[in-house]
Amino acid sequence: PAATFRLAVPHGARALPATTPTQRPARTLPTVRAEAMPTEPTEGGGVRTLEVWEKYNFAGDKAFWRDLRRSVYDGEVKAADLERFEGFCDNYRANPEGGQTDPLTGQCVCPIGNFPGLSGKPIHDTSDLKWVPEFERRMDVIAAEYHRFMSQATGEMPSSYKSRKATSDSSMNPANSWMARNAQGEHWAGNDFHSLHLVKGLAYRPLAKTFPGTMRLLESLDLVADRSVAFNRQKAHTGLATHSDKMNYVLAGHVGITLPADCGMEVSGTEFKWETDKVTVIDNSFPHHTWNDSEEDRIIFYFDFFHPELSAEERRALMIFKRTFKNHMKLADKERVSNLASLERLMGLNVGSDN
Repeated sequence: PAATFRLAVPHGARALPATTPTQRPARTLPTVRAEAMPTEPTEGGGVRTLEVWEKYNFAGDKAFWRDLRRSVYDGEVKAADLERFEGFCDNYRANPEGGQTDPLTGQCVCPIGNFPGLSGKPIHDTSDLKWVPEFERRMDVIAAEYHRFMSQATGEMPSSYKSRKATSDSSMNPANSWMARNAQGEHWAGNDFHSLHLVKGLAYRPLAKTFPGTMRLLESLDLVADRSVAFNRQKAHTGLATHSDKMNYVLAGHVGITLPADCGMEVSGTEFKWETDKVTVIDNSFPHHTWNDSEEDRIIFYFDFFHPELSAEERRALMIFKRTFKNHMKLADKERVSNLASLERLMGLNVGSDN
């Protein structure tokens, strides 16, 4: 197998230790319908949704790497500018199903989230981030647009502020827009955590058009990465269990919108409370959990952005990697559907059905 690649880390920074890839037995995935995410049993008798890198493994797929390199090395970038990105690719090839966890800090990265040479801090000092003063000066627009949008559900908004698209499109209706993380009944976050997504993955959601000032603010400061921009709601008397998002190349900004008295977050043993007039920046690859012990729902604004130690060339390459990964996921799904259909025709069996 390919050796794990590590570069020197800047003085004072901490990176994940190098590890020897572990040989794992091949995973046997359960048969599922084409539109469903595969699951596996847990020790407690429940099920969990398999992570994307568990369902799709392109580490040894020559077509995947061919397509990636054609897009990354298109004549506009030099190989010397992407030595760390090559290390990221080596990490994926070496251990496509495992990832690794730092035994000292608990920082956890998945096979497609392990970018070498980046410093890791559970909670970042915002005075080190150049964009924060401008962001906090203009961030009132976020709460203003949120409250304006939500007032459409109660009819409290003056008609002059109502969006024609928002009132005619049911998906833009505040009453219909909150998405449960547990929509398929298998997400570990349960039914008590909901999001209003403006950006998810590589795509802007239709809802982003209803928050033009918010999106302009993020775009002007280059704070839209490849994961999520959303308002997140945690129901009263609930919380998120300790977990890691397993990506060390993005950080997360948090801004309080509706903050009851008894709610907060802990990252690697350090507790903090959100604020409505300041942004908090954490590294989601460290273990963290939340609580809301109040009688009200807690709402924050959340956005992922690229780690500031990444170069522009590295950011571009990571975006291409994720886009290529997603394209090959679609190809794999089409092939799986075709194979299932062929089996059904040949054997007269409904392979994708539970019946």
